[in-house]
Formats: sequence, structure tokens, C-alpha cells
Amino acid sequence: MLWSRRSFLALATLPLAGCFRPMLAEGGASHGLRGKVTFPEIDGRFSYFLVESLEDRFGKPDGPTYELAIQSNVTERGLAVAQDNSVTRITLTATATWQLMLDGKPVLSDKALSQSGYNATSSLFATRQIRLDIERRLARDLGERIARVVLARAEQLNS
Repeated sequence: MLWSRRSFLALATLPLAGCFRPMLAEGGASHGLRGKVTFPEIDGRFSYFLVESLEDRFGKPDGPTYELAIQSNVTERGLAVAQDNSVTRITLTATATWQLMLDGKPVLSDKALSQSGYNATSSLFATRQIRLDIERRLARDLGERIARVVLARAEQLNS
């Protein structure tokens, strides 16, 4: 019997199939965090987008156990300058220093960073809309990064 490379790989990885368990599966440690995390007060547009992203991952607080404290910051830097000294390429960097607390004591903490850029146009309205979209994307990315760390360590939190 001739073994093809594909069938050999399928047989070789078969024992590992029982080791894999989806992170958000019913009954898993991360699923137990759904609705158990409160988020910081919304104090601006970026904060609103960040909390919205976190609520998508953790659900709205329902009998919360953990509190997520976040300090976020967005900085802007011009990179490309045209002959008339106008900035044409702008980079936004968003950082979030966060702590997940249980009974007022930090159980997890980390710092998340996300960066994106855009080209300024001659239309002020279009440039503002682009910046708004970039802020929304940065906040969503930071929310995903924070959620990924918390959910990956959910088993450690539950022990």
C-alpha cells in the first residue's frame, strides 16, 4: 500500500485532534467570563469605540465579577511634508494600559499598542472622516488585543 504525503499527515496529526479545544467553546474557561467583566466609564469618542469592542467580546455586564480598568491614549504624528509645508501622511498610535481586577486587586495587566496611518486630502471633511474611521479601527484593534489576552488566560483566572 502506498502512503501519500497527505494521508500520512492526516494520520500523524490525529492524536493531536483531542488536544485542541476552541477558546470560546461552551463550558470552557473563557466562556465563563461572558457578562462577568465591567468596563471603564466612557469619556470620549475613542473610549466609546474601545468599550464597544470589548462588549462585543465579553458581552454586556450581567452580574459582573471582574473590573477592567483602561488608560488609553492616541497620538498623532505627521510623516510626509509637501512643498508647501502641509503634512500629507499622518500616523496615529493608540496605546492602552489595562488591568483586570478582582475585588479591587489586579489579577492581569498589560499594555496594548496599535498603529495606523492615513493620507490627508485637500478636503477637510474627507480628512476628518478618515481620521474618525482610523480611530474606530484602532479602538477595535486594541479591544481585540485586550480580549485575546484575557480570554487566553481565563483558565488561570478561574483557578
